[in-house]
Amino acid sequence: MKEKVRFYLFFKGSFSLRIIAIYAVLFLMIKFINPGWSLSADVSSTINSLLTFGGLFLYSVGIIICVWARITMRDVWTPAEQTSIKHRKKLLKNGPFSFTRNPIYLGLILINLGFFIALKSYLVVVVLFVVLFLNKKAVEEEKILEKDFGSEYLRYQSKVPRFI
Repeated sequence: MKEKVRFYLFFKGSFSLRIIAIYAVLFLMIKFINPGWSLSADVSSTINSLLTFGGLFLYSVGIIICVWARITMRDVWTPAEQTSIKHRKKLLKNGPFSFTRNPIYLGLILINLGFFIALKSYLVVVVLFVVLFLNKKAVEEEKILEKDFGSEYLRYQSKVPRFI
């Protein structure tokens, strides 16, 4: 029961609602109003289908990675800048953290990329800004993790890539 409550809290809060609202508005604008941000008219039906399938695949993989990372984090789910070594028992190196140091950020990048590819939108360039923002956040968090975990984090950092 305790895990269900924690899982619920992952999606709770006004931030999550705002993100969902933004995506809903973008979806409606791109799909129904079609203000010229869509590639649909410019590509064949085969490519159109491949883009839709590929985008939905990336979107789904992104969600799976985010949820997997969140479940792996369990008790240490706090932004790095809001906590210190006192609150962290150990450096996470298992699960999705064994192939990327920032699985939630990687998942968010894939979700954004998949969303805009599936909609065949020129707004896919938004993903570049998402990547730049998340990379900046990751660098800031790495400094804190290096301070908290020292050489253990440096060894981990040398073996596992930031994103992919």
